[in-house]
Amino acid sequence: MSDPIKPESDGEDAERSVEALARELASRLRNLDNRQELTDYAVSVLRDSNEEAGQDEAARRGFVKASKGDPFNPIAFGIPLLVIGLVLCATGILVGPGLGVIGIALLMVVYGLIVSLFSRAKGRGEGAQSR
Repeated sequence: MSDPIKPESDGEDAERSVEALARELASRLRNLDNRQELTDYAVSVLRDSNEEAGQDEAARRGFVKASKGDPFNPIAFGIPLLVIGLVLCATGILVGPGLGVIGIALLMVVYGLIVSLFSRAKGRGEGAQSR
């Protein structure tokens, strides 16, 4: 039961507004000769608008999700560098640069592991505090 003092919710207000617009459109289309064509056109415009709104919302959710995490994953960069360093060492001629690349790769993997461990501990601490 709704309270007469409490203002109506925005959802109910929007629903009534959409219903009024739909009724107005239907009454205008009834009087036209090519009403079926125009009805189909109006429905396609609404579908396109709904799809665009869904795509915009999905893009916003993707941006928020991507901005939460760190886009740079040192472990993901370290593993290919390790392989490249091993290939350079295997040539026999480029052992020096190969060892340097392997060293950089190992540093990146270790840094990635440390960051991963600290971010998990931080996440657990925040989860415990929010309870």
